[in-house]
Amino acid sequence: MTDYTEYMKTLEEQIQNKRARALVSEEINGHIEEQAQGYEEEGMSREDAKREAVRQMGDPVETGCALNRIHRPAFPWKLFVLAVLLTAASILMSVVISGKTEGGASQAEQLRSLLVINGVSFAMIFLVMYVDYTWLFLHIRAVAVCYLICLCLVWSGGVIGNYQTALLACYSMQVLLPVIFAGVIYQYRGNEFAGILKAVGWIFVPFLVLFLMATPMSTAAVLENAVVCLFLLVAAVLRGIFGNKKKRYLVKLAGLAFGLLGAGVLLYHHFFTNGYVKARLEHMGQFGFQNRMIKSAAAEYSLFGNRTLLMQGHAQDGEYLLGNIFSYFGIIAGVLVIAAFVWFLLQAFRQSLMQSNRMGFLLGMACSIALIVRVLVIYVAMNFGYAVIYTVAVPFFSTNLMMAVVNGIYVGLLFCVLRNKMILKEPCIERKNTAVL
Repeated sequence: MTDYTEYMKTLEEQIQNKRARALVSEEINGHIEEQAQGYEEEGMSREDAKREAVRQMGDPVETGCALNRIHRPAFPWKLFVLAVLLTAASILMSVVISGKTEGGASQAEQLRSLLVINGVSFAMIFLVMYVDYTWLFLHIRAVAVCYLICLCLVWSGGVIGNYQTALLACYSMQVLLPVIFAGVIYQYRGNEFAGILKAVGWIFVPFLVLFLMATPMSTAAVLENAVVCLFLLVAAVLRGIFGNKKKRYLVKLAGLAFGLLGAGVLLYHHFFTNGYVKARLEHMGQFGFQNRMIKSAAAEYSLFGNRTLLMQGHAQDGEYLLGNIFSYFGIIAGVLVIAAFVWFLLQAFRQSLMQSNRMGFLLGMACSIALIVRVLVIYVAMNFGYAVIYTVAVPFFSTNLMMAVVNGIYVGLLFCVLRNKMILKEPCIERKNTAVL
């Protein structure tokens, strides 16, 4: 046993990252115990078996150095460089728009503003990337309650009196719902279908509040996040988070989803009869005109651009930057931008899917699925005139400070998961009726 203690102490001294030491120690101890058990079955005594298993592990310094090269923070350089390039493209397009419409003085002012906004976004990315995301999962109930309170205060104007600002702030908070839901799902791991029901129950309350309070435009954001949460729940079921009866859970989940959808349709139909809501929907007819205009302009796109602008954007939130790139710089430039987004998001999705830590898996999937739906489905469709227009938080393409902060949180969480892939282990928490791997 003395040999084992000295071996483990020497090996752990080679691991530079403190978080990785416990992970490596547990991994090596498991190998030694497994090997020692095999030797015992061959007739060795417990002490001799343990000593031989330690000897077979090789030199502790060499082994520790090799493991140190593996178990260390891995900065996602490729995704970071692509994030910088996409941000540069958005700044260039925004400055061009400003120069074409309002002159040089406004162009310089727009450039300064965008540098500040994107600086805040990248500061948020780095801030979030270096936090321990396990804290969120271990305190998710308290976080969810505080989140719901803040959401109600913001939407009611209790914190922000200005309606438009409150609307934007509420949307900014809405898009964080999948992150909260990831933590809620983890709390009910191993609880079979009852865990699914409990997780849905927790997230149903904020969705109901948002649905009842929302205007027709912001209702689209509620539906967007409902779709993201459904995909996340399906991913959790397929991963076996709730248990091994995956097919049975999926069938029941499909029935639950259709039931909630039917209830939502009935609820929406009830509020649709309200005169105010009808008036708001009629007011949205202008967006039908905008969609037709965008489709008409898209038919005139050329490979290298015609140096015209599709649209100046709506409230300077960057909704039409992609369309303007297609119109001004051409189809090749636009396709390259979309390809960059596709590569970024699919890489994030793939690496999140490969996470062995269930916390990292859920958080990475929540962020990557949300961004895939928001960017590759809603944002692209909107810029080609095939989607309802509402505020969209698109990473690297926002010209609004609130949206930049939200983007920074999402990308920062993704980078945090990828960075800590080999150093953060899932906490071992004893819970009743819960299967903890």
